[in-house]
Amino acid sequence: MEYTINDFKNDFPDDNTCLSYIFNYKFGDNFECPKCGKKKFYRVKKRKCYACAWCGYQIYPAAGTIFHKSSIKLTNWFFAIYLMSKSNNKISAKELQAHLGISYKTAWNMRKKIKDLPG
Repeated sequence: MEYTINDFKNDFPDDNTCLSYIFNYKFGDNFECPKCGKKKFYRVKKRKCYACAWCGYQIYPAAGTIFHKSSIKLTNWFFAIYLMSKSNNKISAKELQAHLGISYKTAWNMRKKIKDLPG
């Protein structure tokens, strides 16, 4: 069965869901806090990070990724990746600009970063 735009919208409806996906992908379910060794984390409001429920140590899931230090919404990043993965011919920065409602320069930079990803 093919992954559709409706599947995408259901799987990634907001930035919190996207950040949770990155956290789980990078660290998994059994990730232990580097400071205290506990396994319970909560999402920090208004920041792209999680904090240990016991000691407050903060983890930034987007660090070391194309999303790091980006002011672009994670849902836009995920949608751009989705569009580029579904495109038989290469999607242009102009198309990304139109789909995401962002500037051409931003779309071009996003496209370049996504295109340069390994695998």
